Amino acid sequence: MNEDEEYEIVPVSPLRQLEKRMDKIETFSANDPKSILKDIVDIIRMNQTIVDELVRSNDSLKLELSKLPAKIDEMTSQLKELVMFIKSSGEEEIVSMNRESMKPIVDKLDELVKTNRVMTDRNDSVVELLDEISKRLKKPTLQPRLPRPVLQPAGANPMMRPAMRRPGQL
Repeated sequence: MNEDEEYEIVPVSPLRQLEKRMDKIETFSANDPKSILKDIVDIIRMNQTIVDELVRSNDSLKLELSKLPAKIDEMTSQLKELVMFIKSSGEEEIVSMNRESMKPIVDKLDELVKTNRVMTDRNDSVVELLDEISKRLKKPTLQPRLPRPVLQPAGANPMMRPAMRRPGQL
């Protein structure tokens, strides 16, 4: 053994995997070295197209993102204008709606309330009358009295009906 050589304890499995890979590469390149080069060139081309597409999409995204702050500022200013417009129109309505301008409307509403009260009172009285009529109709009606038979004095003709008697006759 040489003292110049260094030794250390290392797991063997990773080394074996590397050896297998190297064997595959050597056998593949030994059979057809041009196919390996073609594959490598194809991989490089695909990689380049992917990189180009990423660069284009990145540039377009940067462009759109650069427009975004200006659009946000524009939208914010329009929202501020809208809020100011709403506030000013609300204040104008409050100012224009004073007591004197509302007086005709209040008077009409008072008149409607009075009319409704009168109609309610009338409706209540009609309901009471209808209840009373209903009660009267439900009561049993008295049957007309039949005239009592008149007692006939002795010796009177029984065939003769009392209704047929003449006035003054008993």
